[in-house]
Amino acid sequence: MSTPMDPKQARELCDLISTLVEGSITDEQFARLDQWLKEDAEARQIYLDYLQLHGDLSEFAYITCEPEPIQPVEKLPQLPVHVPVEESRRLPEWMISLSVALLLPLAVVVGMMLPRGGDPLISPTSPIAANGGVTYQVFFANVAHAKFYGQLPPAIRSQLVPLKDYVLLEGMVELEFPRGASTIIEGPAVFRVESDQRLSLDVGRCSVHAPAGAEGFEIATPEINVVDRGTRFSVNVLEGNITDVQVIEGAADVYRKPANDATTILEPQFERRLNPEDALRFSQSNRANPQPLPFEASQYQRQLPDRIVSYDGTTDAKGQVDELLSISMQRGGKTTTIPIEDLILSRVTWYQAQENVGYLIGDKELPKLRADFASDRSLRTGLINMGGNPHPLASDPKMTIDVDANDVGTPGMAVMFDRPVRNGPGADIVFFEIQTYSNPIEGDAFHVSPLKFTEGLRSHTITQYDLTMESPEALCVQPTWLYRSDQAPKSLEQLEQVPFESVEQSTRFDAIAVGIDLSDLGYPEGALVEGLFFQDAMDNEDAVDPVFIAGLPDETSS
Repeated sequence: MSTPMDPKQARELCDLISTLVEGSITDEQFARLDQWLKEDAEARQIYLDYLQLHGDLSEFAYITCEPEPIQPVEKLPQLPVHVPVEESRRLPEWMISLSVALLLPLAVVVGMMLPRGGDPLISPTSPIAANGGVTYQVFFANVAHAKFYGQLPPAIRSQLVPLKDYVLLEGMVELEFPRGASTIIEGPAVFRVESDQRLSLDVGRCSVHAPAGAEGFEIATPEINVVDRGTRFSVNVLEGNITDVQVIEGAADVYRKPANDATTILEPQFERRLNPEDALRFSQSNRANPQPLPFEASQYQRQLPDRIVSYDGTTDAKGQVDELLSISMQRGGKTTTIPIEDLILSRVTWYQAQENVGYLIGDKELPKLRADFASDRSLRTGLINMGGNPHPLASDPKMTIDVDANDVGTPGMAVMFDRPVRNGPGADIVFFEIQTYSNPIEGDAFHVSPLKFTEGLRSHTITQYDLTMESPEALCVQPTWLYRSDQAPKSLEQLEQVPFESVEQSTRFDAIAVGIDLSDLGYPEGALVEGLFFQDAMDNEDAVDPVFIAGLPDETSS
């Protein structure tokens, strides 16, 4: 435990945080703040309190100070292929380098200060008028594990701001353009939308699909412009003004940008047409002779990873969620909504906690069987702070207590499903936990293991949730009560017997979620699984707090 912060230190810390919020922080100041937050728990709490106040004030200002309605533009100007973007709108080179270097702590810090879902004044159902009245109907169609510099991940179906530099630190986003073109951008990348038919990519990888009707869609890079002629192609912009282009289907025309000042010469120099399985590298150092590359179809990204996309639940007047109603999943590349009635619920059969402040979370009154908090449909009730081990299991968990041998069994939690879960395409299990901003933003890491190890089976560790504290689709849960005890339960029997003290929680909790693919545990396709064992990964002082675990329905029977 660190010594209490003196007033001078507290003042310096607040000054640094304030400078960060104002956007005037220097590199030296940021390095100082970043190191401080990493090493001092009290500094992190002060920082979180500051952000909470800042966020509440921002939300209040947004709600009470609604802007005048934006009038849509009658006719959208079309930027020609050859017209370059003003240099003043380009992200400075130093910032690109800084961003692509994955300064994730700064991204999280700044992003948490913004209202969830990105730009607050942009409605997914209203056109955007900005930058002199230019309006682009370009949307975020899908988002997967995306982290942005300076903002939270955008909500699905939210519009992109015209000519705004988006710095994607990691993950993927899919953009949808009005004439049918779509792009999948993989982080790290820096991009912006310059028209309804033009995406500028400063660095990073992008896969383009332009079906019939979307011909002429363009990807602009620092070195070349790639114009679709009805095709699928990938563009990878590397450092040093190097651009790799590979055509999967159809054709694409490459236009070389002028070697001299592009702001004074309008017409680009036509380079060549690329056909299926053509792969070339264009570089500033070898402008006359593009370098052939081995064709790699795997460079083209056809879809985002399978994952939990969103969920729905019963809500109160404040929009806070309680019981789960449905889950939207991408499985095997297909997105579907699964109602709660079709999910395969689970019940806890073994529970051993680690020493912590609480072991149950839920309603004001305990159920008749306390373990029932883990088997209901609520996203705010569960058996939390389960035990764990830094190393995942490699053999069967022991779920009995031998008092004489002083053996309390394997720390963690076992669940049995109401009926066996079949290993199908993509995720087969959904796992929810509740989380607050003082906990890991990505979710608490945990191990998931077979109840019985046989040849080929193994444990799998989850470190990245599909829906995190930064995801607009992760919902705030209704008020909940924490049940504390001086005695950490070592079994379900002890859980039912130990005395508990209930404390209403004033902290905001969100329900975050991740899908678990049984294939990652070594189960063959089609295998039926009756239950699983879960353990905290013990990678930090925070423990995983599951509130809902269920299997997905068997697709072969639907």
